[in-house]
Amino acid sequence: MKTTKHRILIKTTCILLILLTSASLLQAYPPDNAAVLYYKAFLMLKEPSEEVKKMMTDLRAGKIKPNDQIRQCLDENRHAIEFAETAAEMRECDWGHDISRGLGVLMPELSKLRLTAFMLTAKAQILAEEGEYKAAFGKCLTIHKMARHVSDSLLISYLVSTSLNRLANQRIEDFLSSMPEDTETLTWLKSQIVAVSVNAPSITKAMVREKEICMYEIRKERIDGVLEAMGVDFNKGGTTADAVEKARKGDRKFFKDNRDYYANVMDDVIVAVDLPYQQSHRKLEELSARIEQDAKENPAAIMAVLLTPANSRVRTLGIQSGTFFNAVKAAIDIYMVKAKTGQLPEKLPADLPKDLFSGKDFEYEKTGDGFILRCRAKDLDKDEIYQYEFKVAK
Repeated sequence: MKTTKHRILIKTTCILLILLTSASLLQAYPPDNAAVLYYKAFLMLKEPSEEVKKMMTDLRAGKIKPNDQIRQCLDENRHAIEFAETAAEMRECDWGHDISRGLGVLMPELSKLRLTAFMLTAKAQILAEEGEYKAAFGKCLTIHKMARHVSDSLLISYLVSTSLNRLANQRIEDFLSSMPEDTETLTWLKSQIVAVSVNAPSITKAMVREKEICMYEIRKERIDGVLEAMGVDFNKGGTTADAVEKARKGDRKFFKDNRDYYANVMDDVIVAVDLPYQQSHRKLEELSARIEQDAKENPAAIMAVLLTPANSRVRTLGIQSGTFFNAVKAAIDIYMVKAKTGQLPEKLPADLPKDLFSGKDFEYEKTGDGFILRCRAKDLDKDEIYQYEFKVAK
């Protein structure tokens, strides 16, 4: 009798342990770090052929309809896409970068994220053509969330994140232009857009991280690796082959002086990128000119020239991305007015997101089939004023 009871007790205990272990495993998914799921997705990701990539591009442009080859590619990658979508919903994402590599740090996730986003836009286009606009917008929002996970690592990460945001906003712009009036979907989309824009890519954070890494690189023992990582001819601006040779032969004092100079320059850059666009661009252009001039006579400025990117252009690309985002948010409000009243507003509603190039409201123009939101100031690098055209579905 005791033996039977003992066996029952052991069996019951084992069952309870199994149940408790299973519950803990379920609670542990998804993991705290989104990068774990992204890397899992990337291992499963099957890159499309160049032919299928072109088809997906043509699909987005409206040149072709969804075909069997595109659908097959998306089906083959469905599990990878699902993992990426789950990862995008998570808050924390640590890619595990080995920062000790400096500028040579490996970042394989950037190309894989671009490919995943590329496929998501194709899936979104198919959903939109099937009338599933909320699901189509959901794929675009996933791309925005993916962009949030890469934005602050380095300047290259920041630029990739802004390109992902632009890709998503292009799709949203097109879907808004073709979607029948749907107040419920517009209200949902507005709330989701506000949520994803809270953690928009930060050029300031990217610049701070860039400074930290480059300060580590400006050392005698790392100069060969720096020059190799840059991979250019180094005839940049006022920098000559002679200046690069001085960097190769620099002593400890040379590199200490260069670290001090670079730190001061980057402090000025970090302040400048937070200014309104017109002031920011002017200040960054002045800083670039000063660095190039200094490098001709002051050896302490040589590394700053090599390691300082075209900051004014980087700033402009960020402003361009943010302005497009604001145009989409403003357009959603305009579509909501149309859905509620049956007509487009005669003038721009109050308190909408602004054109970041000017810091003012967008110029609003009704057209025969929709409306245009136009910037009030130029992209100072391209001497161009951007406008965003939205149509109203018949």
